[in-house]
Amino acid sequence: MALDKRKPALLALAVIADSGLSTAPAVAQGLALEEVIVTAQRRSQSLQDVPISVVAMDQQVLEMRAIDEIEDISLDIPNFTVNTFPSDSTTIRLFIRGIGQNDAQITQDPSAALYLDGVYIGTSVAAGFEGVDVQRIEVLRGPQGTLYGRNATGGAVNIITRRADVERVEFSQGFSAGNLDKLQSKSMLNLPLGERVAAKLNYNYTRRDGIVENTGPGEDFMNEDRKTLVADLRWLAGSDVTVDYRYESAQLNDSEPFNQVLTDPALSNGIVAGLIVYNDDWRRKRLDKVTSERPILSSDQQIDAHSLWVHWEISDTLRLESISAYRDLDSFSPSDFLPTASTITGGAPVLGRFRTDFEQWSQELQLQGSTRDWEYVTGLYYYQDEAFQDNTDGVTLGEGGTVTTTDTENWSAAAYTQASWNPGWMDRRWRFTLGGRYSVDNRKSERNNQGAVTPFTASYDEDFDNFNPSMVVAYDINDDMNVYGKIETGYKSGGTSQRSAREDLFAAGFDEEEIVSYELGFKGEFWGGRGRYNSALFYMQIDGLQTSIQTDPVSPGGRDFLPLDGNEILGAEIDLNLLLTEGLTFSFSYGYLDTELGETALTADTGLTETVNDSMPYAPDHSAFASLDYARPLPLGSLGLNMNYGWQDEVSSNVVEEGNYVVGSYGLLGAAVSWSELSLGSVPGMFRLVLWGRNLLDEEWGLSGQTALEPLGADETEIFGEPRTYGLTLGYLF
Repeated sequence: MALDKRKPALLALAVIADSGLSTAPAVAQGLALEEVIVTAQRRSQSLQDVPISVVAMDQQVLEMRAIDEIEDISLDIPNFTVNTFPSDSTTIRLFIRGIGQNDAQITQDPSAALYLDGVYIGTSVAAGFEGVDVQRIEVLRGPQGTLYGRNATGGAVNIITRRADVERVEFSQGFSAGNLDKLQSKSMLNLPLGERVAAKLNYNYTRRDGIVENTGPGEDFMNEDRKTLVADLRWLAGSDVTVDYRYESAQLNDSEPFNQVLTDPALSNGIVAGLIVYNDDWRRKRLDKVTSERPILSSDQQIDAHSLWVHWEISDTLRLESISAYRDLDSFSPSDFLPTASTITGGAPVLGRFRTDFEQWSQELQLQGSTRDWEYVTGLYYYQDEAFQDNTDGVTLGEGGTVTTTDTENWSAAAYTQASWNPGWMDRRWRFTLGGRYSVDNRKSERNNQGAVTPFTASYDEDFDNFNPSMVVAYDINDDMNVYGKIETGYKSGGTSQRSAREDLFAAGFDEEEIVSYELGFKGEFWGGRGRYNSALFYMQIDGLQTSIQTDPVSPGGRDFLPLDGNEILGAEIDLNLLLTEGLTFSFSYGYLDTELGETALTADTGLTETVNDSMPYAPDHSAFASLDYARPLPLGSLGLNMNYGWQDEVSSNVVEEGNYVVGSYGLLGAAVSWSELSLGSVPGMFRLVLWGRNLLDEEWGLSGQTALEPLGADETEIFGEPRTYGLTLGYLF
């Protein structure tokens, strides 16, 4: 619906800059829900006008619930799953509507794109970093092939941060302390350097003990040790030109997750089954304490990034934007998949020592414009990365020191356009949108695997190109309700496997993955602006699903990809918000997925065959989230209360039947209490206290699981999520 037709009460939101957002339970004028502004279509729009199933969380919500990283919101958004890679707690896997990258590799694109202030993050390695001064997080559900490109077949996640401000001096400091000996400090200083220049510094430090104590040598499992520095510089180069520069440096020294063996010892007959220390009661869930046989090491990951944004307001209706970015990752990720298994012949059953160097460059030029009847965006995009991964120091069945390396060079170029027509007839209630993106990709890789059953060296070099069209028809039923129908396509380029165990499969690689999505949506407000109901019904067809399978008979890390065609996903999403009374807001979201694989077996020209499961991995049939927020002013400051509960159905962990592990359903309860806007006499500025807790019922829940270690004797292993966590945050803002 057009913004100029909204009721005045629904426009009562103070928008920060041109991309602000507020979803807090504060009350707008006339007792109505606040309008939510998003940039899902690369321009600032009301969430109710965007024909996308998008969920946004603003800074106030994130701070209230002590949300620091993407993993913390996995249960908050139905049909959105985030979990930890089995060998590295800072490597995350994103799944949207059942589509994701199950095997995180530098030679394969993610299926759900992660963007930080418009800059694409090209690798899942070390993507579990903490956000700094995050203004909001947007999760776009469904393919975004036109505006976001080849890496968004499932959807996209946008993290938007606050930039430097020339208007005022601002300082904030937050300290948090919690169980597991958590200590966190967040510092921010914004300093105008004249009328046209401002600098902003952010520094975050987080330290937390592991969630599984290790009484053996080395670190506990899944501890956190993170330092992040971000420096922003803003220059108002003219009345119509704004230049923003950012330097980001992050040091991550988290320890690995604990792959807990859940195997029945009586049924285990793997190669090293006699060496594994199984649980005293193998049916017991999460262990709080274990004894490792070898030292557990922390990762050592350094991120350095430079970004430059240039905004030129050519006229009131035309804007040109340039986004230039460089990002460098130097990572050492250690892993011991069976840490309680005894050492054999001087080594471990399976030990990873992954050293990764990853560099990426990107440049985007984007032109946005509008007329009385039209809105359009068009752009050019270029991306390039180079990566090298070395696991030569890894160990399999006690043997190590054999060369295992992968070297990659990739580039991608694209041109895209999307235009919306809002004709003058029928009171401008119709909107017609057409879009398209043409992408060209080149992928090169070299693999030296002297640890395979049959050692080999091989090369891979392939080109891909694809055109992704999209079409949307939307109709405003009235000033408060609209419906839309859309056809969206997505594309993920082919490639090869950085962990390939076979020369023939590495050289052949895998083809592109393509998706077509059909969606019907409704967005509406009712009860005089106090209620908001959005829903979407979708059907997707996927060909060339890039399926990771274990091709090394011993090592779980030896994997290749085979394509799977004819896959289908049927689903629905519901988002409901109700302002029950002044200051009291109830929110409820629900997601449904029905996934069906198009083939019963994976086959390769080499004769390799694998029977597949009947559903896609990490695609819960049902997921839901509910939240109750209350805010009211006090004689001194203001009070805020939040209670939330998220639930997710059980999920498969693998497409391949033999390698599938079912992660059970679970629900987590959280709560927070805040006392904010506190003024202490003559002390300038405001103070805030927040008491927060997550998983308050101490649910034993699984992040991910696998059966890849079955040949060794660990038929089933699972990584468990955090136990009950709670803490107190003291904040100050001047």
